Amino acid sequence: MSVIVVFFVNGAVFANWAPRIPEIQNSLSIDVATLGLALTGIGLGGLAAAPIAAVMVRRFGSRWAILASGLLLCAAFVLPAVAASWWTLLAALVLLGGADAVMDISMNAQGVLVEERAGKSLLSSFHAAWSVGAVVGGVTGAAAAGARVPVALHFAVVGVVLILALSAVGRGLLGPARVGRAHENQVAGPVAARPTAALALLGAVVLLAGLMEDFPQSWSAVYMTTEEGAGPGSAGMAFVAFSAAMLVGRLVGDRVVDQFGPSTVLTGGASLVALAFLAILGLSLLAADLPVLVIGAFAVAGLGASPLFPIVFSLAGRLAGVSSAAAISIVSLVSRIGFLLAPLAVGRVVDASGFGSVLGAIAAAGIVVAVIGWFYGRKFPVGSRSHSASG
Repeated sequence: MSVIVVFFVNGAVFANWAPRIPEIQNSLSIDVATLGLALTGIGLGGLAAAPIAAVMVRRFGSRWAILASGLLLCAAFVLPAVAASWWTLLAALVLLGGADAVMDISMNAQGVLVEERAGKSLLSSFHAAWSVGAVVGGVTGAAAAGARVPVALHFAVVGVVLILALSAVGRGLLGPARVGRAHENQVAGPVAARPTAALALLGAVVLLAGLMEDFPQSWSAVYMTTEEGAGPGSAGMAFVAFSAAMLVGRLVGDRVVDQFGPSTVLTGGASLVALAFLAILGLSLLAADLPVLVIGAFAVAGLGASPLFPIVFSLAGRLAGVSSAAAISIVSLVSRIGFLLAPLAVGRVVDASGFGSVLGAIAAAGIVVAVIGWFYGRKFPVGSRSHSASG
């Protein structure tokens, strides 16, 4: 239960932030290119902190790493709301991104440890709790935006509530222990022989998946406002739809992967993302003012994106020849590069040629991930049970 609350808290933080981005942009009077530059702060902070996280987990245990980074994340959450310029917004997001990276790696390491103790797959449920937090946070943020609650007040209240939640479950987390692999010798064959090649492919997946997930979180409200004419309350519903569909996908993720295998689900999920963004692109090219359909397409994208990170963390955390904590840190580090590059690239491209080019690029990324999933299944065949989507 404690780990579920931790994942929930992590998901709720930036989900509350996403629907308020247009208001923060307007309050600072910055264009989309400058906003994109400021949003790279999340990736910069994460990129800088990710290598430290594995050291913290090994030295102090994932429990203390979770609590330290989680409390910092929630306490500093109000900073973007009081930023006075784009560069102070950038600085605030660097701090939040760093805290988020440490929390992300340590809570996944804790999840692997809990799986070891329980002897069964649990990470998919933990990531589903993250999605619950994202849905609740997105709805809260959209409601606060619709009610025109001051952003600073909204973020401060959310921060206090989440700090109390983390404090309440801290004792329930597993203390300092070696976070090892659940089954050191379970993987045989090509994956065991070439963990570097396998990690490279998994890194490519999370790099592109970062773009797929960052756009709904960082840009969907801006897109709905500028391209679909949505109001402050409804603009955040695209992200809510994305997060809600992701939750549904993760609730059934383990069973789907056990049935069809991780590579097949990677291919299918990424294909859904590609189709969803092609649909959004088609609606924009037709100049169709149909925000309900766009929101529905974001939901399809969320369903498709739901297994991507869980499967990668599961596969990486169980590779023979590399420790679980190290593999998770490597994958997380690469994903942080994606989250660093995505906002900057999107801001620049939108400023130069509009949202259409970005939507096409995300669809292309989905196709590439689908091909990687197909190739991974052929090059590194794994058993469905030992490599189920447990993240």
